[in-house]
Amino acid sequence: QEKYEEALKIYNNLGDYKDCENAHRIELQIKKLAEDGYISSDICDKIDANMLYEFFESELGQKCVNADELLREFKFSVLVDADRYYSGCKDDKVLLQGVVDCAIIEDDGITVIDFKTDRVTEKNLDQVTDNYRMQVQAYSDALSRIYNKPVKEAYLYFFKIKKYIAV
Repeated sequence: QEKYEEALKIYNNLGDYKDCENAHRIELQIKKLAEDGYISSDICDKIDANMLYEFFESELGQKCVNADELLREFKFSVLVDADRYYSGCKDDKVLLQGVVDCAIIEDDGITVIDFKTDRVTEKNLDQVTDNYRMQVQAYSDALSRIYNKPVKEAYLYFFKIKKYIAV
């Protein structure tokens, strides 16, 4: 579990994704993160650069690499109608706060990506995906309001099984 959580931390701190064209280049970026104090050197040694490279080689990863506008670790706060999340709260509002792992902003809409480090398997993938569906929907709603654009795609990416699932 720790290995996947650290991979996510490194993903969020990598420099230009265009420098993630192979595992060796990713390893160099990881070492630079350690040199610059973003991560410890012992964590640096535990990270499998191939795991990150496999994401960047995927269709979704390539979309991130080639994005003109990419958000990473985007913090937001928006007021939303409470009845969207709690029945019987017709006239109330709630403050929705969160951090979107990654979003690609394009002229025709937004793609939301939420990275997961769960111990997911093919056997429990549907259940774990369902557990996160509301979270990704909340992120999508917030980004749509903030950027005044529709969310055209939303995904969960599971590092452990190297798979992304549309939600």
